[in-house]
Amino acid sequence: MAATSTALPPPPPGFVKELAEQVGSSSSAVPSLFITRNQADADAEADADITRQIPSIDFLLLKEGNPDERLRAVRDLGRAFEEWGFFKLVNHGISESLQTSMVKAFMEFFDQTLEEKHVYDMNQILDSICYGTGYGMTTKEHRYWRDFLRMFVRPELHSPAKPADFRAILEEFVLQTREVFNELLRAVWESLELEESFMEDSLQLKTPNQVLVGNIFPPCPQPELVLGMPPHTDMCLLTLLIQSNVFNGLQVMHDGKWVLVDLVPPTLFIFTGDFLEIVSNGRYKTTLHRVIVSNEHTRISVGTSIAPPLEDVVIAPAPELLSSDSPAIFRGITFKEYTTLKRNHNSTDSTLDVLKL
Repeated sequence: MAATSTALPPPPPGFVKELAEQVGSSSSAVPSLFITRNQADADAEADADITRQIPSIDFLLLKEGNPDERLRAVRDLGRAFEEWGFFKLVNHGISESLQTSMVKAFMEFFDQTLEEKHVYDMNQILDSICYGTGYGMTTKEHRYWRDFLRMFVRPELHSPAKPADFRAILEEFVLQTREVFNELLRAVWESLELEESFMEDSLQLKTPNQVLVGNIFPPCPQPELVLGMPPHTDMCLLTLLIQSNVFNGLQVMHDGKWVLVDLVPPTLFIFTGDFLEIVSNGRYKTTLHRVIVSNEHTRISVGTSIAPPLEDVVIAPAPELLSSDSPAIFRGITFKEYTTLKRNHNSTDSTLDVLKL
């Protein structure tokens, strides 16, 4: 007689990791509120040829190349953002050992007791540090197979008190990613033929907001039915991503198809956010991405993004990119206003569509 599938009870808010640990056999079924992926979608195979074509940018050429090498690298970066919205970054100087330490620090945080993690339960979306789970942005009717710890790390660094070495590792990781972001943004402005000093001043990028998020995607008994994160875009200029080297769960949209990102440390993955699409007046599209999960592996990812300050700065199309033949397609908005808009936007359309003129 066939075994009967046993439905697991819905977990209390924020504890997908603890729910996954309740799974005693492969016959266990996830609670219905986690079923967010249809079978046809799960059966559709990612195009391996497209995965192999994802552009790669050599950071060393941007930072230390001769003028001709740097010019080619800048043009390659602009082409990658215009045609893809993302690329792999090599020779960036962030060691594999530091990446491993950062991933391990997050794993140690998630391995703490619920009482220890409760200290950072999210109260407001802009809390300086918060622990939470995979709710949808506008509804709690659906859940996603993910827990997270999110921190604002610039202009002021916020860190959990435990594990003991978390802050030291975080400080070094933020220091090194800051240098990568600085160089990438210089190249972005150059690729758009924008003055670096003007963009830094107008967006106040000398005191930017940098957010860092650690995500845990535990093993799931029915990965074909769930998503670790739903399709979404990021509220930033750029996002930098690393992951544990066990399972490639990140998928990005390219030409109407989901493409699996085959990311092996120490390579970084860089992709565009909503604010870069606004500033470039639609030339560089924000990257739609989602996360799938495994029935065998725990995946940890660490993403950090750069954006203008929360208030006072109006994010709008760069004036130099506008003309009578190319008028502004977005109205200006502050980071804080956009956060509220995105949180309240209950539609299958992009939040950016609301800003279109």
